[in-house]
Amino acid sequence: MASRVLLALALAAPAAAECPNACSGHGTCGAFDECHCYPNWQEADCSGRTCPFALAHVDSPKGDLDGSADALSGTSSVVITESTVYPYGTTEQYPLMVDTFGRELKNTAHAYAECGNKGICDRKSGECECFPGYEGAGCQRASCPDPTCSGHGTCMSAKDLATADFDNVYRLWDKDVSMGCMCEPGYSGPSCADKMCKYGVDPLYDDDEMMSIRVPTARVVMSFDNSSATTESEDGVGYTYETKKYIDGTYAIKFYDVFGEDYQTAPLAASAGCAEVVTALEELPNSVIPANSVRCFDSFDYSGDKVLFGNPTKDLGNQGFVTYDLLFEENPGDLKPMEVNAYLDGARPTVYVANANSTSKQDFDVDIAVYPNYFGISGEFTDYFSDYCDGVVFTVADWAGGATFPTTSDKAYFGELEDLTVAEKKLLKRCLGDADGDSDNNVEVYNWDYGSWNTTYHPHIVKVAPHPTSGVSPKEDVYDAGKFMLMYFEDEDNTATGGAPGGTFYSSGQSVADRDYIVFTTDGVATLLANGTDGHFGTGTGGFTDMNHNPVTAYFEKGTDIVYTSQDVSCYSGTMHGVQSYPWAGGSSNENAAYSQTSAKFDTLNACLEKGDFVFLFSNKITTFNQGDSQGEGFRTSSNAAGNMYKIVKIGVNPTSASTYAVEDRFYFVVDKVINYDGSEVAARALVATAAAGTAAVSSVIDADYTDDDLRETPSEQMIGLQSIVKFAPASTGNYEYVSQCSGRGLCDAGSGLCECFTGYTNDNCDQQSALAV
Repeated sequence: MASRVLLALALAAPAAAECPNACSGHGTCGAFDECHCYPNWQEADCSGRTCPFALAHVDSPKGDLDGSADALSGTSSVVITESTVYPYGTTEQYPLMVDTFGRELKNTAHAYAECGNKGICDRKSGECECFPGYEGAGCQRASCPDPTCSGHGTCMSAKDLATADFDNVYRLWDKDVSMGCMCEPGYSGPSCADKMCKYGVDPLYDDDEMMSIRVPTARVVMSFDNSSATTESEDGVGYTYETKKYIDGTYAIKFYDVFGEDYQTAPLAASAGCAEVVTALEELPNSVIPANSVRCFDSFDYSGDKVLFGNPTKDLGNQGFVTYDLLFEENPGDLKPMEVNAYLDGARPTVYVANANSTSKQDFDVDIAVYPNYFGISGEFTDYFSDYCDGVVFTVADWAGGATFPTTSDKAYFGELEDLTVAEKKLLKRCLGDADGDSDNNVEVYNWDYGSWNTTYHPHIVKVAPHPTSGVSPKEDVYDAGKFMLMYFEDEDNTATGGAPGGTFYSSGQSVADRDYIVFTTDGVATLLANGTDGHFGTGTGGFTDMNHNPVTAYFEKGTDIVYTSQDVSCYSGTMHGVQSYPWAGGSSNENAAYSQTSAKFDTLNACLEKGDFVFLFSNKITTFNQGDSQGEGFRTSSNAAGNMYKIVKIGVNPTSASTYAVEDRFYFVVDKVINYDGSEVAARALVATAAAGTAAVSSVIDADYTDDDLRETPSEQMIGLQSIVKFAPASTGNYEYVSQCSGRGLCDAGSGLCECFTGYTNDNCDQQSALAV
């Protein structure tokens, strides 16, 4: 009987709790038979591993996590707290992004997700099975198409690729995530598998005697400061010489081919002449520079006992500097600029100033510069100025100004286009056409814009080249490529004062006197960078009284590639809208009032700049208040046209330095080639382009006693450059890419790197027409 009672009591006792699969040994069994999994384990029985989390390549909502069967909760509603996957909770819609203080961040993305939302988690192994194109423990990297880059490149992160590209900076979320191949010179494609073919000039481009080819040029200058020494008289170009010192040593030339591969010549003596330089260049391997394709010119010709560059019969004791020009006929295209390596022994310079009286004394302070030749001619792939204006021939007058600035009209500082008949002026108007991309403001039956300096910030930009058959100095060859100029028109009939009827054309660049020129135009738009809210420089609410009212100016040194601007012109910084803020740490008690006078000028830019944009830097110097007429109007042409087209490869803002309050050095951009003229002159902000201010107003914000070395007390006293900046937006059509692989007359076999020429064309780069090839 007793045994039956015990059995009944046992049957009536509750059963002991037991979790599924005993939590697989990866968790503890809790109330309601629910497993509490250890970290990195999940599933109802803790049998599944949790895979690594990474920043999601794409975000996605997680669905109805709490089983509410209602609308999905928003980013501010945290659900499923203390779960095995989300111990701190998560949201059902898009991820909640907060800062350190828990404040919700707007416009955010790429929250952490398992396998980066680009893979499937293998719950048995705890490893991500990444989708194609992604790799890493958490599928966190967008992988290179081929990890080896086909053996012709290096797989690098976006951050490292940016650094390799002119030291740019990439800071977006995927800086260490997105990967890509950086190909070796001569290879291309996403995996660097495609071998590039030889480049050449389209033979149909240069079969017209009016066309010219822009090939790379370089001027090499080596000089030293001997101003403190006993010197001879000036040689006519601004240099003086001491008879006991001369440039000596050795250097090498580093040449870059069209693919960016560098080749370095054998060492050259500092006294080497053109013959030695040309030989060294044409002896580079792989026939990178074909024989008889390099032109070398002495930049200056000296007389007496001054050394003549490359003349071994002269006394090297008088070699005050080395300078020569190079032109590469058979290496077309926009090549990376040539360099001079004067450190052949490592860290110690191998070019130095020798003292003839003491062989033990050497001065290594030799300035070496390499830049496009004096007229700024560099190579190009695409001709953006290929529209020949048939029937127009002219000469360009020399600068009409004298030693002092005029007080009336700026056009004296532009070269007047002379010898134009009335008929030719009509033709030129039709060729120039629209200047600003807005046909609604075009004038006359010619449907064109004047481009005048006082009515628009869009002058015409043209290319002028020597006439091939006429003039005192006719075109010598196809490589005499001409120069770029700004051009505008004054609608005035000044025949009463000896002028030409039908108005006058002016150019910002001067040319060789008494030489006939032809002109090539473009539908591209040139914009002189300035501030204002109106669409032109004409008077009006928010407009300009003239182009010098609120200019954006710049300064740079000859032989460098960095341009410092008077304000932030980067499109990335948002300077296109509103007033730009400038912190100031000057010492004036009235700094706030002075700042307000200056900051008002930093209004909306008429254009901004970004990486990849084209700019022209002409020798056009903005006038300052104390350089001429009472209103400081217009901009000046200070020397011959040295204009060249540059591509911006980097743009940014430097942190404030110790010298910022004296000279503006924060805002800059870097161009793809060194600049061939000196634009380093600076002036105080209040002296630059104060057309609306009188003498008293300027004097009130400028301390007449300050020197260049003093800390400026107000922003108005801060020094800025005087050079103007011209942004160029090429036309969408009509551009002629005349330098390309296989010369545009064949197909490149990416496997072999050999050209398959079209019928009628031959040579290894298809740059020759041949009846035998038909």
